[in-house]
Amino acid sequence: MFLRHRALSVAGPWRAALLGVLLAGAALLGGCATQTQRAADMGSGAALSTSETAVLKRVQLRLELAEGYYQRGQFAVALEEVNKALAEKSDFVPAYTMRALIYTALNDSAKADANYREALRLSPDNADALHNYGWFLCQQRRYPESFAQFNKALSIQNYRYPVRTYLALGVCQYRANDLAASESTLKKGFALDPANPAVSTNLAVVLDRLGKAKEALFYIARVNSGQYASAQSLWVGILIARKAGNAVDAAQWINQLEQRFPDSREAIAAQQGRFDDSALLNY
Repeated sequence: MFLRHRALSVAGPWRAALLGVLLAGAALLGGCATQTQRAADMGSGAALSTSETAVLKRVQLRLELAEGYYQRGQFAVALEEVNKALAEKSDFVPAYTMRALIYTALNDSAKADANYREALRLSPDNADALHNYGWFLCQQRRYPESFAQFNKALSIQNYRYPVRTYLALGVCQYRANDLAASESTLKKGFALDPANPAVSTNLAVVLDRLGKAKEALFYIARVNSGQYASAQSLWVGILIARKAGNAVDAAQWINQLEQRFPDSREAIAAQQGRFDDSALLNY
């Protein structure tokens, strides 16, 4: 299915996941965490000297700039900022994960992998690094290794974003064709955050693949009745409703699709009756 990959803001990791939408593409889903962190996230919590605090502020600023350039697709400039940050503070873990993201975007998987490994050498229990490395490994189809990173992140006490990682793990299990595990994982995410539209959308897709179209309708209806409905989520709902023989929901979502997203590929396909168009949905 379709998900563009980008670094997600920790303030709302599932929102960016939904905006890209669904499973197959480059990432989800909740794929990555924002790289900038406060000093309290960086180590033992020991008090910093004035000079250390100044260095940390400069490094954080460099990383914020790098992230901005990364988000705009200016990868070479982003890499320069990360390298400057590491020149000042060589043990700054978020800089290594940010650099890994940049190298991933530049299709240099070897350097991306090396940076993730360095981040985790410096901070083995860094949940954001574990999550991001897990998603990288998933993109590389190294599924068992990917699952191990996600599960380690989920095992960390007081981890702040477990739903994000359940979402990514569930998607990777789906890609590995372990649909039962994917269903179980996404339901754990749903239990923690029933209002999360990305979890509900992906769970609906998995349930549909498992032949549970009626149960899938419950989850996709939650998304399509709310403010985060998109052309893609409506299209998923239409296909599931048609499969389940629910003409009422299918018609309602077709109307909503045509009214709210008239220029979308999905709306045009609906108008033309192309409900089996694999170019729009491949799951």
